[in-house]
Amino acid sequence: MKGFILDASMAMEWFTDEPAAGALERRTLLDDHVALVPHLWRFEVMNVVNIWRQRRIITEAEGSVILGELMELPFAIVEEGDPEAIVNLALAHDLSAHDATYLHVAMISGEPLATLDTQLQKAAAAVGVTCL
Repeated sequence: MKGFILDASMAMEWFTDEPAAGALERRTLLDDHVALVPHLWRFEVMNVVNIWRQRRIITEAEGSVILGELMELPFAIVEEGDPEAIVNLALAHDLSAHDATYLHVAMISGEPLATLDTQLQKAAAAVGVTCL
């Protein structure tokens, strides 16, 4: 089974009322691929659910359903790699350390990156990582 790096922006878009163009089509990748995610992915998606609940975009029950569905996705947690390399990548491409982590995982794994973040897409192109 093939894999791809799934960032939190893409995963959470699947649970919005009006997903961005192409986001739901990328979810079909999970039919025959496994999502590879760094450790921080779970915390990022939990944070989005928390923010949505605080802003009353979703209810507590809806948040529970979203978290349950997220944790049932076919994903594997992968090591992030060298912290210094991640910080250097963030600095070189004006990324947060979080986004640089996804990029670094894609670089060391050789797998494509599924993200909606335009700055991350630009950085990926600059280092030769394919974005989905």
